[in-house]
Amino acid sequence: MRERPGGLVTIPDSPAASRPLAGALTGEGRDLALTRTVPAPARRIWEHVSRSDLLATWYGTYTGDPATGSVEVTMTAEPGEASTSEYTIHACEPERRVTVSSSMGEDSWRLSLELGAAADGPGSTQVVLRHHDVPREMLQHVGPGWEWYLDRLIGAVTGGDIPGKDVWDSHYMVLSEAYGALAG
Repeated sequence: MRERPGGLVTIPDSPAASRPLAGALTGEGRDLALTRTVPAPARRIWEHVSRSDLLATWYGTYTGDPATGSVEVTMTAEPGEASTSEYTIHACEPERRVTVSSSMGEDSWRLSLELGAAADGPGSTQVVLRHHDVPREMLQHVGPGWEWYLDRLIGAVTGGDIPGKDVWDSHYMVLSEAYGALAG
C-alpha cells in the first residue's frame, strides 16, 4: 500500500484504489465516520437498511418488530456460521438516520447510519456510517470491515457488484495500516 497525494491509497486491482479512505475520526477522536456518496435516492438506501429482505442482500437479516425498540439480527454476509445478536434501536428517523447498539461477546457496538443530501445533486445521497466510541486499537480491523460493508450496500442499492469475502484480503485488509494510522 502506498499513499498518494490527496490521501488516496493505492491498492492494485481494487475498487478502493482511486478513492480516499472513507473513514475519519470524529467526535473528539472517539467515533469512526465513513462517508460515501451513493448515486441513489435516500428512500432506496433506507429500504436496504430497514427491510429484512433487502438488508439480506448486503449485511444480514432481522426478525422482530423494529417498533418495539429491538430486533434480532443474523449476520449472513460473512463466511462461517451465521451469528445472531440483539440490536437495540436508539433512534430511527426514516430516510434520515438510525442508531443501534449491539453486544457481540464482551464487545458492545453503537452504530449510526445517516442519510443526507449529496453535493452531487438530486438523485444522490450522502451516507455516513458512524461507529461510536471505537477503541483506537480496533481501527485497523473495523475500518476495512465497514469499507467492505459500505461497498456491499452500494452494490445492492445500485445493482452493481457486491464484493464477497474472496476479495477481503486483497481489496480491504490492505487498508488496515491506513486505518491504524488514524489512531495517531
